[in-house]
Amino acid sequence: MYGWIITRDILFKTGDNSESETDATGTMGGQDTTFKKEEILKGVTFQMFDDDMNLYYEGMIIGNYSGFEPLDDFGMPNAGCTSIWYDGKRS
Repeated sequence: MYGWIITRDILFKTGDNSESETDATGTMGGQDTTFKKEEILKGVTFQMFDDDMNLYYEGMIIGNYSGFEPLDDFGMPNAGCTSIWYDGKRS
């Protein structure tokens, strides 16, 4: 079981709808997770990028995870992210 949260949505710009119309900051995931926001925010940091290594999202994850859960759960289907890094290291 794992839980993650998006702590920063780089695509979202207030008043500029050219990139993303909604701010994904605060979006939480993890199938059937029981982790609370406060617990997840004590976890490991991650960043999600597109093919050109443009940073799209930053977040935190906690629990038993293999490494690609936030990317598979959210980053890829929501914005086409193709890679995830943990603590500044490519996964």
